Amino acid sequence: MRIVGVDPGAHGGVALLVGGQLERAVDMPAIEVRRGKTDKAEVDGYALAALLREMQPAVVVVEQVGGIQGQSASAAFNFGRAAGAPEYIAKALGIRVEHVTPMRWKKALGLNAGKDGSRAMAMRLWPSLAALFSRKKDNDRAEAALLAHWFQLQQPQHGGGDVFA
Repeated sequence: MRIVGVDPGAHGGVALLVGGQLERAVDMPAIEVRRGKTDKAEVDGYALAALLREMQPAVVVVEQVGGIQGQSASAAFNFGRAAGAPEYIAKALGIRVEHVTPMRWKKALGLNAGKDGSRAMAMRLWPSLAALFSRKKDNDRAEAALLAHWFQLQQPQHGGGDVFA
């Protein structure tokens, strides 16, 4: 099964798992756009659509995120736009989309809330691709890969239960 994991956001990550093997893990395609007097990163919808077409997943697993307490209204709105982009692009391409909360998938994989744990686990699972997760900012790639890994483990052929119970 071809599974794409997505850690959403303009600085998120996208990873492709094929038959349990990590094929690719990349930063979320983003562009800089002018908002008022400042430039802000935004998901590049065209590039993300091209990436998903190239990856040809059976399913896209998106981390279900919410607003951050204390965030301004405009920051929350911008984050919501970035978080929703992968879901709606995948749906427009006719790709099945599933969501999972960070608490659920991280608990199932035995991860703590820290970012270094995700990078370390990704390096252990895919040692030949450890360079993809070597920098602190590669946490989003690692989490995208681990989301796909979690979903794969939930499939019946892997002894997993009902993903959506």
